[in-house]
Amino acid sequence: MTGGKGILLAGLSAFCMMAAGPGLAQDSAGLLKLGVASVTYGPYVRAELGASSPSFGDGHWLPPGDPRVDFDLGGKRTGFAGLAVGYDWMNGFRGDISLLQVGRSDVTGPHTTAGTHADITAGSVATTALMGNVFFSPFERMGVNSRLQPFVVAGIGLANNEVGPWTRTNTATSPVNRTFAGHTSTSAALSLGVGVSYQITAAGAPPIMLELAYRYYHFGTAKGGYTADVGSSVPTEPLTFHNNAGVISFSLRIPLQRL
Repeated sequence: MTGGKGILLAGLSAFCMMAAGPGLAQDSAGLLKLGVASVTYGPYVRAELGASSPSFGDGHWLPPGDPRVDFDLGGKRTGFAGLAVGYDWMNGFRGDISLLQVGRSDVTGPHTTAGTHADITAGSVATTALMGNVFFSPFERMGVNSRLQPFVVAGIGLANNEVGPWTRTNTATSPVNRTFAGHTSTSAALSLGVGVSYQITAAGAPPIMLELAYRYYHFGTAKGGYTADVGSSVPTEPLTFHNNAGVISFSLRIPLQRL
C-alpha cells in the first residue's frame, strides 16, 4: 500500500495501538498530552475539501452490429468538496447528510478486446452526490474522552454522473473519429473509509474538529450519449463504466450548541 492512503492508514494504526492503553485522556506524563475533549453532543455542520483519484471499472460499449468492446479507462486526479449537516450522540456514533461535488476528470483508454477496435480518445465525467453517512469512533465508545479520535465511516446515497461528449478513434474505419453526445444519469452510491479527528480548540472553548480521512466511493454506473457528430448509426450501448474514486480530504466539523 503506497501514497496518501498508506500514510493515513499507517498513522491511524499506530495511534490505535497507543490509544488502547488505559487512561489516555488522563496521561499527563507521557508523550500523548492530548487533553480532554469538549462536549460536542448535538447538531453540527461539516465542510470538506480534498483530492479525488478516479478508478473506472468495466469500461465498454456495444457498437452497432458488433460484439462488446472493453476498455482500460483511466483519468486524472481532480478536486473534491462537500458540505454536511449532522448529529453527534457522543457515544461513539454520529451521522450526517452530505452534498458532494467531484470535479471533472478525463475518461480515456485503449480497447482490451482482441482484434481491431476503437479506442476512447476523449471523454470526461463529473459527479454530484447526496450521501447519508454514519461515523463510529471506537475509543469514544470505550469512554476515552480524548481530543484525538480515530473513526470509521460508511455512506449510502445517490450520485448524478455527468458524462461529457466522448470520442472513439478507429483508424481501420471511416470516419476515423466519431464524437458522441454527453449524458447525465443517476445511480446508487456507496462509500467506506477511515480517518482521525482532532479538536483544534482548547477544552472549554467552542469546539472545532479538524478531520483527515480516506474514503473509497462507488458512484455507480456512468453512461455517455448515443448521438454522434457524423454518421447515422448509433451504438447499441454507448460508453459505459463504473465510476469509482479514492478521496483524501480534510474537514472542519463545528458543533452548533454547547452544553
